Amino acid sequence: MITAGQRNKMKKVFKTGYSKEVQKLLAEKSIWNKKGFPFSNSYITHVFNGRNNNNDIEETIIELYQKRVYETAKITLRRKEIFGKKT
Repeated sequence: MITAGQRNKMKKVFKTGYSKEVQKLLAEKSIWNKKGFPFSNSYITHVFNGRNNNNDIEETIIELYQKRVYETAKITLRRKEIFGKKT
């Protein structure tokens, strides 16, 4: 289960629009609901907010969080390289 502290950290990184990407990652991994359909965006947000439990969705949300943190760090480092040079 995603704790409140983890959720707050993730919200700062996600800002908005994480559920579509989580849904896409779940489809790539062939993880479906019990009826064989993709998980809905609302169910994904319920898991994120702690109303429902689903380990596969939680792991995918954390995976997306790690990916976004890495991308942000990479962009920040690249900006420092470009703008930090004195000519």
